[in-house]
Amino acid sequence: MVIQVKPKINPSSIAKTASFFHLPYQFFKKYPDLCFVKTPYRLIILCFVIFLTFQGSTPVPAGKTSFQWKWKENQVLELNEYHDVFFRVGTKTVEREDKNRVVMKPKKCSSDSCLVNSWFDTYIRYGKTSGPFWKDKEFTSDFTLFRNGRYEVPNEFTMPNLRSFPSFPETPVSVSDVWKLPAEESFDFSTERIRVKVIPEYTFQGIFPWSEGNYKGNCEKITYTYPIFYAKPEGEKMLPNVPYKIFGFASGTVFFNAARGVPEFKEVKLSYTFIYPNGTVQEANFHIKGIYFFRNQVNAKDKESIREDILEDLIVGYTGGPNRQKLGDAITDPLKGKVANGENLGRITDTGEIPSPEKDSNPEKLPISVRTSEDGIVFSLDSILFDFNNSKLKPDAETAVAKIAEILKKYPDREIRVSGHTDNIGKKEYNTKLSEERAKSVLHSLVDNHKLDEKHISFKGYGDELPVAPNDSEENRHKNRRVEITLVLD
Repeated sequence: MVIQVKPKINPSSIAKTASFFHLPYQFFKKYPDLCFVKTPYRLIILCFVIFLTFQGSTPVPAGKTSFQWKWKENQVLELNEYHDVFFRVGTKTVEREDKNRVVMKPKKCSSDSCLVNSWFDTYIRYGKTSGPFWKDKEFTSDFTLFRNGRYEVPNEFTMPNLRSFPSFPETPVSVSDVWKLPAEESFDFSTERIRVKVIPEYTFQGIFPWSEGNYKGNCEKITYTYPIFYAKPEGEKMLPNVPYKIFGFASGTVFFNAARGVPEFKEVKLSYTFIYPNGTVQEANFHIKGIYFFRNQVNAKDKESIREDILEDLIVGYTGGPNRQKLGDAITDPLKGKVANGENLGRITDTGEIPSPEKDSNPEKLPISVRTSEDGIVFSLDSILFDFNNSKLKPDAETAVAKIAEILKKYPDREIRVSGHTDNIGKKEYNTKLSEERAKSVLHSLVDNHKLDEKHISFKGYGDELPVAPNDSEENRHKNRRVEITLVLD
């Protein structure tokens, strides 16, 4: 559901517009002799008066900065967040690292707001060590973002759960200026959602550099702090898994590029204490770092073009669609310049050598396929690359993964998802576990053997939840037994 927001017209803007047209007329009415000045001079005077009018309405005095979102329709903004999380209940503690990938697209913008369509993907790994991220949840949300940073999120959506950070004053600010504006935190428990109103205090610090990993920038820095307190109103029913009291503290830093009108980097520390009806006290601490950047929007035609390029890199003798050379024609391997013929079409090689003809050279019968999806490009590895009921990659599978890894390295900032899938034969619990272990095996090969950045890769086992064909024949069940590597483009 998308909330329709009617553009608000600021009365002061009407007055300024009227004065813009009205002042020159009154000026010449007051000084009628100017009407007889030669045309070039009259134009110079008119331009001078209009210039003065613009100067009089300039909103930003010298030494001050005006903050507002300058987002435009169909500009895709991506946020990658990394969370260090610490939980404590009594003497028990749990450490976890979360990763959130948020893709936001304004679908309709007015002078004061944008209607935003967004996707949230969340990932988890336990312990403060390196290792693969497990794909956890997916959320979608349609919300309104006002130019001053305020959010309006319909009740049916849980995300974003930190809302209206940061919000900006209507007037320009100087370095060290302080302001307060309302915001909200939304806590989503299994049986109830708690929304807590907060009043952050913001301070404009000036222009500073920031860096995180391979990313860096230099723009306006805003800091903020606020306390958190919630107590369930008297008379409301207490639910066992929902806290009746929440208190804590937050501090944050946002680097917001005032010229471009979008954030570049943020760092937030959140500390909560939850008190439950049975007397359990839970502490939770989050240290969050997030990087924003614009993404080029990729349409279906772009994805198909990328797929064709990938197939040329991946498969010896690939000639593409009907507009390219026909099968059987002598062609050149784009990687090594070797000549291949149609009977070798589709054989995967990591050496560039021309493989010997085999009966399974038909691309449709290869142990790997490449297709487009809503998310991007999907490499599908056939289950024959694993021994029966085993998650260890065979040598042929390692060759295929190596070739895919070289292609993925061309997209270092893109998300990569590895998913395992089975047919519907056997127990669901076993199939889910086997599909997860096979996905992890492929992921570890990408990270350990081919040095892909583990922060951009996640895994999940789906068992038989996402078949690509009906499980009504051995041929179709074979199609469903697979591991997929998705290069996320959207």
